Amino acid sequence: MKVFDEEFYKTRVNTFPFIRLMGLKLLSSGGGRSVMECRIRPILKNSFGTLHGGVMGALVDTSVATALRSVMPLSSKMTTVEYKVNFLKPVTEGTVTAHGNILRLGKTIAVGSTEIRDREGEVVAFGSATFYIMNVRSPETAPAIMEGKKGRGRKHG
Repeated sequence: MKVFDEEFYKTRVNTFPFIRLMGLKLLSSGGGRSVMECRIRPILKNSFGTLHGGVMGALVDTSVATALRSVMPLSSKMTTVEYKVNFLKPVTEGTVTAHGNILRLGKTIAVGSTEIRDREGEVVAFGSATFYIMNVRSPETAPAIMEGKKGRGRKHG
């Protein structure tokens, strides 16, 4: 049976084009927790010179997603249903770290939270994210609707 491989996963996430574009880096992921880092660059700042709220949103979304991936079945897929961010303090330079944590993992819905901290460790934003989990099933156990069957699991020719 395959198990979660943190080093493989970190390498995979850290090479995603969006992650690279945003300047994010997954530092750790395992046991329903993750830590991501973002180096604040001029391109990521808003017109007031602070880290853009969209970057904070991306950190909430990806830190919960990477925490979730560490505890869900490897054959499952997931997609964001909703995320929310509360901004507490503007950040203008240095790095921020997002500490993601899974709060609830159900069969089809997972919920997590994130604290985003500045380089001094002060919480500058927090948020939550909800994910829909798509459990990938083998053809033998898939419901009739998944195989193009009609009616109570009978195939129609």
